[in-house]
Amino acid sequence: MSEEIKQEKKVAYSREEEAGFLEKIGVKYYRYLAQKSGTADMENVSIDDLAPDITLKTLSANITAFASVIAFAIGALTTFVTIWVEWTYMYTMDSTSYYLLYGSVLIVMLVLEMSVLFWLGMKIVYSLACLTGHNQAVKGSCLPGDDAVPNLLARAALEVPDPIIHYLGIDPLKHLSKSKLLMVAFLYKAKVILSSMLVKFICIRLFGKGEVRFTFSWVAIPITGIWDAYTLYKVAREARLRLFGNKLAEHIISDILTDELIDQLGPKAREGSVRAIATMMVLAQNYHPNMLVLLIRLCDKFNIEENKEYDNWEDFLIILDEVSEPERNFLLDLLSVSAAFDGHLSQLERFHLPQAFKEHTEVYMVRTEKLKDLLLNGELHAAKELCVLDLNVG
Repeated sequence: MSEEIKQEKKVAYSREEEAGFLEKIGVKYYRYLAQKSGTADMENVSIDDLAPDITLKTLSANITAFASVIAFAIGALTTFVTIWVEWTYMYTMDSTSYYLLYGSVLIVMLVLEMSVLFWLGMKIVYSLACLTGHNQAVKGSCLPGDDAVPNLLARAALEVPDPIIHYLGIDPLKHLSKSKLLMVAFLYKAKVILSSMLVKFICIRLFGKGEVRFTFSWVAIPITGIWDAYTLYKVAREARLRLFGNKLAEHIISDILTDELIDQLGPKAREGSVRAIATMMVLAQNYHPNMLVLLIRLCDKFNIEENKEYDNWEDFLIILDEVSEPERNFLLDLLSVSAAFDGHLSQLERFHLPQAFKEHTEVYMVRTEKLKDLLLNGELHAAKELCVLDLNVG
């Protein structure tokens, strides 16, 4: 790639914030795992070369279950220690000494718990990456700026929010108020640190009073364990979704968007393709990497560099009326795939999609819902079959 093209991409794409401390640590550990296991320099494989869906689902479930059991154990163990300290020393020490001891133990146990969860998160996303054929650890960036698979998975494993990206003037957060945006950001960052502490505090402090409270405080042990296990389950599901999205985006761009198909799409239809993905990002109101990867690879395929207001829904509807019927069918296919690509259908998407699908609403909504469910359930091959983009309805 020439320096001129690299510079143009740099202008079109920018990440508002550099990778944070946790993301950098996660990426470094991910690459350490790849180097240690000898997969860092292996070539990625296509979807067709992967194991069948039943095998992928079974192995993925086993990986997740194993990590969840350890997560349950560490959550229960750290909670047990804090409760034991309370039972043993609350009435045998003066208040100042007791609360210093209890607070110190609580902090140490919290650090231990979060460290183990972070370690488990990275181990599980790396295992899933190998399972889905994402063997490269350094080469093959998903996004400009060396934002590669390890970055996407590190953010999923450590529950770090995805960065705000500026690309072709597209703003997925344009319909979110600043106050709501700040609140969402605060809650996202606070939940990682405060969630386990809050569960412990509620269970230990609010279950009854006096001797009854001591009896019920032991309930915190299984509750915290279950919470930690559920956290690891969510990490695994999000990591798998990101891996599948990257694989499917690669398949769509390399195998489906052939030169023959592209030649049948006029300038309006190509612009509409960008708008189909961009508008779904806006209606989903997030920077999910699946949609961003698909958008950037599509723009590269179509050599689209011009900045326009691509994320305006009304303009997309106008283009649907202006293109030919086969081109419209292609755009509706892409719209359906884009809507499902982040594994979630927002209320805005459910409201606006029928405006584009019109008389074919039932067909396309069923397809969108099914693709979303397949992505979340770990059925990559079946999801691939629903990612067909052609010039026919449905």
